[in-house]
Amino acid sequence: MDTFGFTKKKLISLYPETRNKHIISWLSGFYQKLTTNRVNPDTLDLFTRQYNEVLNWMGMKEFIRPESNTTRLWIESISDRIHFHRLATSIIVRDPDLLEKVQTNDVPLSPRQPLFHCHLALDGLRSLFNVGSIFRTCEAAGFKSIILGSTPGKEHPGVKKTAMGAHKWVEQEKTNDLAGTLIEKKEKGFQIIGVETIQGACPFYDMPWKDKTILVFGNEEYGISSHVRKTCDSFVHIPMYGRKNSLNVANAVAVICFQVAGSLHR
Repeated sequence: MDTFGFTKKKLISLYPETRNKHIISWLSGFYQKLTTNRVNPDTLDLFTRQYNEVLNWMGMKEFIRPESNTTRLWIESISDRIHFHRLATSIIVRDPDLLEKVQTNDVPLSPRQPLFHCHLALDGLRSLFNVGSIFRTCEAAGFKSIILGSTPGKEHPGVKKTAMGAHKWVEQEKTNDLAGTLIEKKEKGFQIIGVETIQGACPFYDMPWKDKTILVFGNEEYGISSHVRKTCDSFVHIPMYGRKNSLNVANAVAVICFQVAGSLHR
């Protein structure tokens, strides 16, 4: 195990935020060793002694090691300690900043590809975070592609970051005339369903979902633009039971995509 690279005198001479950043870096290295099974009981004992020495230098409470040497328990514990030191530096933790997820005892994924032929259309979205999140949801729900109408695509670094690799398996089609593109899709047998809180829209769970469907989601501020609305065959909405009348668009995509996928997989 790599030992902590500072003496007490050197560490204490640093600003508190800098101290914690160096500790985070050290703990992250140890975390990686845990995830790749490069530790043994002696390594765990040495780490515990050294970490508690460092905590003592900083006047922090002692680290209570897991009750056993089970790797899973240690991974959880060290992940929590990294988060503890992040909070001490006032670092805002976002999803992309978190340590790589460790899969243990998860239900195996089915190798079978989805049999339905559904797609998304995004009308004028602006947020790179929302678009990246939608790529990730689209792939997870088995949708085949995303049509991007005046919307940044997966070639943008900000979209890639949030998509977490899912963009590699989702096709995209870019257009500056989404209404025209959707009309062409209708001529090929697709039904166009807009997701919008307008009069006449039915609850998404009452829609009899069919294959060859394109779901249209609109701009974060004003929804689906008027000219694109005219191409929609019908509309659905997500009923709200609180004070707000809508969800973040990426959350709305997740709710409806999995409803569609679930109904078509039955």
